[in-house]
Amino acid sequence: CDDEKACLMAPDVVSFAIAHGYFHGEADDPSFSFSDVFDPVTFEGARFCEARVWSVFSAVADPASFDAAAHLDYAQGRNLTNRMPLFVKPKAKLTRAQVHSLLSLHYEDSWLSPYADVGAGAEHSPYRWNGLTWEYEGKTYVNERVVGTQYTAWHWVAQLRRGVPKPMGALQWWGADDHTWAPKIPLHGGASAVHSSYDDADCTARAACRRAHGLQGNVREFSLHSAWWLANLVADQVYAKADRAAPLVRKARAELDAALTAALVDADDKAARAFAAGDAKGALATLTDHAVAAGAAATARWTALWQELLVSFIDGRVTAANPKEPVCECTKESATFSEAWKAKVVADTGDHYLQPPAPPPGALAGQPTWFHAKPTRSKLSIPGVAH
Repeated sequence: CDDEKACLMAPDVVSFAIAHGYFHGEADDPSFSFSDVFDPVTFEGARFCEARVWSVFSAVADPASFDAAAHLDYAQGRNLTNRMPLFVKPKAKLTRAQVHSLLSLHYEDSWLSPYADVGAGAEHSPYRWNGLTWEYEGKTYVNERVVGTQYTAWHWVAQLRRGVPKPMGALQWWGADDHTWAPKIPLHGGASAVHSSYDDADCTARAACRRAHGLQGNVREFSLHSAWWLANLVADQVYAKADRAAPLVRKARAELDAALTAALVDADDKAARAFAAGDAKGALATLTDHAVAAGAAATARWTALWQELLVSFIDGRVTAANPKEPVCECTKESATFSEAWKAKVVADTGDHYLQPPAPPPGALAGQPTWFHAKPTRSKLSIPGVAH
């Protein structure tokens, strides 16, 4: 490709491939394919990587630009020749909120959805804990590598803005851990510091480096003053109690995002006025103060959210406030599982958990003559007996 408007490549991209035995054609062979030569697609490449692209394309592409059904066999890893286009035209302009949603996808409502099989458990979790592949009777099976994966270390969505001073032009919405459940804080390119819970001192999470800089927490040392650990605490509540906890976390994230957006508008206005007045130092200080405050707000809210979730779902039950209850001022109820899940349990266990019908009074063999026929109190009605 010699047309820089159509493609860009290193001048030795073909000769390098020929010299190292990756391509056996001539230097000017038009059949040369960068993808096929340097990273030939495999089942794992399609199912664990390209399927995520397929999911995003399926959600946003103009139907004239991309046919999701036609490329499903490629995303499944079953037809590696049915390659997808490199890019697609979206059916509408994307908002930042939509981009966050795309990065949180779990193959919802598609053939790849992991929400319904037995591995999803009673609360329809899209996550699996036994790796991407597992074996049974000599055959290898896979778990889906969803877009919003639990193994994410950190993530961001960038906004590039025109018509503002350069230190304000690049805005990064940054979050730690799983994109689906973590808060995202806005950071201007001109900011020179972040809140201590987000600070990594260029350590890239290396434990010894963080200790040397006096930063609390690393992958093996817990700290409530670490944004990464707080994000994990909240996410773990969702992983174990997806149906109950997920709506609460989504609501909290939306509310925090709205508050951070309002604070961003104020910071933008203040910094822009300072730049216009020639006070670059004051403007940069505003951007930095805003970055620190955003991190502090996210840390405080996610600390409180984790505590709320822990209290709400302690012992696997659902706890709600009830000021009229004399002991805990609360009510506790058991989770409600779907009929589909109940059917799976019964199919798997038969009558193991089946409660037999109650016998009529006097029907028990060997009852003494003095045995009364009054109904007994249900054990489930006794305070302290969970049900």
